[in-house]
Amino acid sequence: MTLVLLWLVGINLRSVILGVPPTLPALHQALSLSYSAAGLLTSLPVLLMAAGAIPGAYLVSRIGARRAVAVGLALVALGAAARGAVPSAAMLFAFTVVFALGVALAQPAMPSLAQAWFPTRIGRAIAIYSNCLLVGEVSAASITLPLLLAPFGWQVALAAWAVPAAIVLVLWLMLTPGSEAAVATAGTWLPDWRNRRMLRVGLLMGGASLVYFGMNSWIPDTLDARHAHGLIPLTLGALNVMQLPVSFWLTLRGDAMLGRRWPYVVAGVGSVVAVTGYALAPAGTAPFWAGLAGATSSLAFILNLGLPALFTPSEVARTSGFMFTVGYGAAFFGPALGGVAWDWSGHFRFALLPMLVGALAMLGFGVSLPLLRPTARSAESASAS
Repeated sequence: MTLVLLWLVGINLRSVILGVPPTLPALHQALSLSYSAAGLLTSLPVLLMAAGAIPGAYLVSRIGARRAVAVGLALVALGAAARGAVPSAAMLFAFTVVFALGVALAQPAMPSLAQAWFPTRIGRAIAIYSNCLLVGEVSAASITLPLLLAPFGWQVALAAWAVPAAIVLVLWLMLTPGSEAAVATAGTWLPDWRNRRMLRVGLLMGGASLVYFGMNSWIPDTLDARHAHGLIPLTLGALNVMQLPVSFWLTLRGDAMLGRRWPYVVAGVGSVVAVTGYALAPAGTAPFWAGLAGATSSLAFILNLGLPALFTPSEVARTSGFMFTVGYGAAFFGPALGGVAWDWSGHFRFALLPMLVGALAMLGFGVSLPLLRPTARSAESASAS
């Protein structure tokens, strides 16, 4: 049952975010929302997930991982419900901040719970949790328009995602084990910048996030620049859908792969090939390269979620908080740097340079990853490399 609840929590940490893009045309008309404001509305949650990850680690250190998830779900439900009832764009942004902070506070707690509840199956638990993030993304993007927005309007389409979050919150409080997972002492929630393993975990996450979110950001404009506008839906679909088989496979094989170097080498090499192929190959092959980028970046992303439990088992929350800060920070700022490079050079290929850097980072940090298996002792895992 706890695995099912981890899965349901993950869905709600993504559906509430990905339910926004399908409503943007209606928001433009109803709230006079500019295109710049729409871009900020969709990117603001990513920035807040980066900014709120370390405070989320602090919350875990004070009240425990299980209660931190409950607080996060409560904020998600509140923010999602309220944004559908607001009469102005300013309030829409305000409640977007509320639910995004809920996501940011809940995420660092999940690796801690995977370690505490499934100490011999961390890889599988993390893969199941990651699978639900992907399912949440796909379901929100596909359900919002035909089943919510079309018959009910944008307010119901936005507020409706509060219902599953509230239901999962109640189930979480009723059915999850009441004993708290390792409540750390005050002062151990800030990142230890001298810990090389913590830095490596964060930079690995940053590389994977940069490839995935950067490709999501730049596929539409780069295909437009190549006069291949009709390929945008298929290419974006390939990027996102190809993550699902990887997550299902890791559900079966995650325990055996967690802590090994070769999956990161595969992910890094595959992402380098994917980004390079997307930039240089004929535009008609774009869906193939995007699918490869989605599969390889998700391989690194999912396995990375289990590394804090291996490398810093007594400080999982703060390592996870640092990891999410770097990962989502790269996801927010990387595409922006790509835009600067495009404007400076005048050529779309330069917008893909940050994604290439992220892919190379996955490869480099993956090759140098300390070898450690889930059966290793906590004391050994906690030491810096």
